[in-house]
Amino acid sequence: MAKKKLSARAARRAGDRDAEKLTRDLERLALLEPGHTPGRAIALDSPSQVEVAARSVPCPRCRGALRVQNHTAETLEGARLRVAQVVCVACGAGRRLYFRLGGAVLN
Repeated sequence: MAKKKLSARAARRAGDRDAEKLTRDLERLALLEPGHTPGRAIALDSPSQVEVAARSVPCPRCRGALRVQNHTAETLEGARLRVAQVVCVACGAGRRLYFRLGGAVLN
């Protein structure tokens, strides 16, 4: 017996479910990349490099460019980190990127 053809609404809903599943999977994969969790903070030499480094990371959802809204210094998991609040210019997804300052200390 042949499968019944889906209605337009059912096909659209199935496509939406697939897109949501893909987005969830991409978000989970992003947590494994450097900078997306405090435990995987990106090492930098200077606080002035935070915004440049944050803009160079692509959006995990759509691979669009990220715009830095602000960055702060916070103590997370016992370490002093720089946290950049970024938003994707293409899809509007917001996220936080983590950076650890580890340059040589003068004097």
